[in-house]
This record gives sequence, C-alpha cells and structure tokens, in this order.
Amino acid sequence: MAEVLKSDSKADSGIDDTLSTPTLLITMTDISPDLDSANYPFHREPEIPVVVPPTGAHGIGLYSPETAATIKVPPKPPHIEQLFYVPKPPPSAISPQRLPGIDPESTATLIRTLSHNHITWHIFFNYKHFHNHAPHHLLAIWSLGASGPVIEGAYATHCVYQRPALESPGHITSDNLHKHLNDERYYSAYLKFFTAELLKRGLPECLEEYVLSPPANFTRDGEEQPAMLSRFAMGVLHPFIHTGYGAEFGLTGVSAEGLAMTAVHASNSGLVDRTWFPDVVSEPDVKGSTRSALTILSLIACDPRFSNIKRIDAGNVLNEGIKRFGATIREYVEMWKFDISSEAGLADAVEELSWVNSLIYGVGGYLSDQRFKADFFLMHLLTSSLFLPSLLAHVSKYSSRRLLLLTYFNTCLLYYVSRGRPRPDIRAFYEGTEHLLHKVPGTHESPASGTLPNPSSDLARTPNTWLPLIQSAVVHPNEHLCKAQRTLAHYSALYGSRPKGWAAELSRPEGRSLTAAQLAREDEAEEKVGLKELDGTVFLRIAMLTQNRLGWMREGEPENRWDFDGFYAADGA
Repeated sequence: MAEVLKSDSKADSGIDDTLSTPTLLITMTDISPDLDSANYPFHREPEIPVVVPPTGAHGIGLYSPETAATIKVPPKPPHIEQLFYVPKPPPSAISPQRLPGIDPESTATLIRTLSHNHITWHIFFNYKHFHNHAPHHLLAIWSLGASGPVIEGAYATHCVYQRPALESPGHITSDNLHKHLNDERYYSAYLKFFTAELLKRGLPECLEEYVLSPPANFTRDGEEQPAMLSRFAMGVLHPFIHTGYGAEFGLTGVSAEGLAMTAVHASNSGLVDRTWFPDVVSEPDVKGSTRSALTILSLIACDPRFSNIKRIDAGNVLNEGIKRFGATIREYVEMWKFDISSEAGLADAVEELSWVNSLIYGVGGYLSDQRFKADFFLMHLLTSSLFLPSLLAHVSKYSSRRLLLLTYFNTCLLYYVSRGRPRPDIRAFYEGTEHLLHKVPGTHESPASGTLPNPSSDLARTPNTWLPLIQSAVVHPNEHLCKAQRTLAHYSALYGSRPKGWAAELSRPEGRSLTAAQLAREDEAEEKVGLKELDGTVFLRIAMLTQNRLGWMREGEPENRWDFDGFYAADGA
C-alpha cells in the first residue's frame, strides 16, 4: 500500500516552511495478521488508531485527523537553531565514530527532520507510552553515512503514526518540578523547562541535579518520591537511550527531549537502591580486586533459582521482574567490583557491560535448533549500552558514575531474567555461526584474475562483511535494526581483536574474601557458558544472525520482525 505524506503549508503544520517535510512516497509493508500493530513500534498503516486511553488516563483523546486539528500545539521554540545544528564530535574516545558518507545535504536533512519532529510530535505515539523513535533512527543512519533522501524517507515512516504535540495545561518551574511527573500532558512543559536549563547550564550539570542527585530521587518520608533515576531507566531504557543520543551528538534539543521523556515516565522504587547514592556510600576503593560483569552473568545463567521462569506480560516485564527477582538480582549487582577512579577503569567497566549485553541478546538468542530468536526487549539492552561512554563523559563525579553504572547493570539483569533467562552457550554458538563470517545474500560478480586472496575465495567477494551489513541496515525501514548493527559494528571496531581466553582473566581473586567453594562456583559457571571461548568475532556473528532474522531487504529479501515471545518455560512445566 502506498501512502503520500504531505506538509501543504505552514498554516497546516503550525511551523515554518523550512521545517516542513516535503512530499514523500512511502511504501508501507503489510502488517502480519498475528501482530497487534497498535502495541508495537513498527511501521504500521496510518489508518490503524492508537490505543484508546483508559478512563482517567492522562493525555489527549483518540487520535484522528479531525481531533488533531482541535489540539492546541505548543509554540515553536524561538531559537530552534540553538537546539538542532551540525552534530558535535563524539565526547569520548570509546564513543561511536561516524562513517564516511556524511555530506552537506544529509546533514541539512538531519537538522530539518529533527527540528520538525521536535516541534510537531509528542514523545509517546500511543497511550501505553511507546516512544517516538524518529530521532534515534535519523541520527543512527546519518552517522552510518545515509544520504539526504534516505534520511527523509526514514523520517516519513515515523510521521504516519505519531501523535501530535499538545500544549501542557500549565508551566513547569523549579518550584513544581516534581508535581507533574508521570503525566504525559506535561511533556511540552517539561521540554521547555529542560531546554532552558540545558542552554543555561549544559548537560553535565542537568544530569547531576535532575537525574543523579539524592534530591532528584528522594524527598521526606511519607511523600511520593521523585525517583528520576528510576524513570531514566524505565520503559526498556528509552529515556536513557534518548538522552544518550543527545550526549553522543551534542544536540541540546535531543537531550531536552530525553530529560522531558524521563519526567513523564513511570517509576519503580525497587529499581535503584538507596545505598548506592553518594550521601550514603563513600567513594569505593576497588583497585586490585575485581569481579567482572561477565562472571556475574555466568553465575546468573547457571543459578537454579531462575530456572523455568513463567511468562510475564510484555507490558509489565520490568515491574513484575522487580517484584519477583529484584532482591536477588540486586545481590548479584553488588558483587560487581570495578574501578571508576580513572578513565581506564571506566572504559573497562563500559567494555564489560558491552560484552554482557551482546551475549544476553545475541548468544542467548541462539537456540539449540540453530534458530535465532531476536528478542525485542533484550535487543534494547544491546543498543542502550552504546550510550554508556557518551553519558558517562557528561558525568564528572566518581560517585555518580558508580550510581549510573550500578543502576544500568541492575536494569539489564532484571530484563534478562524477566524475559526468561536464556542461557548463553558460547561453544554451540561459535560452532553454529562459523559459516556466517564471510557470506552475504545477493548477487556477486565473479572477481577478476589476481583478486586477493584468490578469485574463487569467499573473501574475494566479501573481504569485510561489515560493509554490506551496514549498507543493508541503513536502508532497512525498521528503526531498531540500524541501531543494533551500529552498536555491534562499533564493538567489533573496539574489541574485535580480543582473543579466546581473555574474558576468563577479568575477575581477579586477590583481595576478595571468597571461600574456595565460592571461587569454584564461579569457575564452574564460566565453564558452563563457555566464557573461555569468547573472542572478538562474536559481534559479527550476532550482526549476521540479526540481519538474517530481520531480512536483507536491499538484497531482495522481505522484511521480517523482532521476536516478542521471550524464553519462558512451557505451560505446565
């Protein structure tokens, strides 16, 4: 089905012509009959309505073109050019780098579409608080070298199902900052507040005061807690991801959207432990004594307490996970020992989490029958980890770095267990994916005589598998695929040289008061998951499995979708 997306005039759109989206032809893919498309962030037919809000819910009424015309749109920011501009260089040496292909046209298109999105759409596209992913998609493919028309086409796929922005019932100030939390009607008011604060103070100060500080999370006993760090990690980490894009690309407008999204998100007090905050715990001294996040993942993967997990409703994964497993997972999180007193120690901690989430999603999703389950929730653990270096680069206090890392690790492990705790089998994974390293679909010309290493070799046709992978991901309409492949490609560039056996050396027993039985338990868990077999090819293997699951559309395959059924015990088990 073809749909035409138009912005006819500034009278219709309420914004300047320079921010209007030109006429675009969008070919929408068929909706699978078993997919409740109003509940999942895919490319859906525009006539499918969003979910009707329950009685008493915050928000506007059921969206339609008629009701949209009656909604009072927030005023255009007076200085939009201060919010969206040429992205700044990556803030950290271990932040993702940009690929060739960026040019004036693609950059101008990026700025225009990000600005249009900022003014025109709400941060949630339905009443289940499913998130506007347009900035994620646009920034990801721009950084991978997408052209202006591809960026324009990607944005058009989002415009067909977004909800319009609406003016808030009142203003947000420092005096009532916490009064309207988890109320989506106040998104535009929070957006205006955080925009002004970011322009005045910058992202580091705003993260510290409005997300990481004790007053941003706790008030007097008996009062409802602000819990801003909990909100930052809720919703499959989308506020974390959105603010992470702002941090990585240095875009004030995107950072403001992320902080405003945080404010209108729900919270769960069980996600962040009070003792992790700097007013309770002193600066840790963990030099010379570490237990790696990979060892902790191995222990959880082998813990019988997490066997045969019963199905959890997709709309309540984290809350139910905290209720069932929160105390036990928190004990595991507090086993993680890392050094955040130096940039090298911080980079090591980030690397560990990058490997952990790659294994959870990619190796955990590889099933014994050689079928790959690309779990939608666990994929977000992978893509969110990409923003750790950029966000931490904007956090200067050691205690706040520690707090953010512990909260993030806790969130990821809770999602892992709450989705059924698929146990990574690294040995089986490597045996079953060796054939993926240098073959991609599509037609290939026969290499000429003298091509290296020889014309008949797969390596002569695909010397670097990442190049066709990225090409295919850039033009694939699913906004999450390009994010996943960008993450895996970055990790391959950073960590691809890691040889087998490196991960087993991460946990150092010196200085740790562990019994012989405890050390033996760790060794046994690492052996069961095959941690010694892990090397830097894991990222390419996961990327190939992911592309195979979602479809090589550029090469002629149909579009497929992510998996949502989890890894739960069979009914009656």
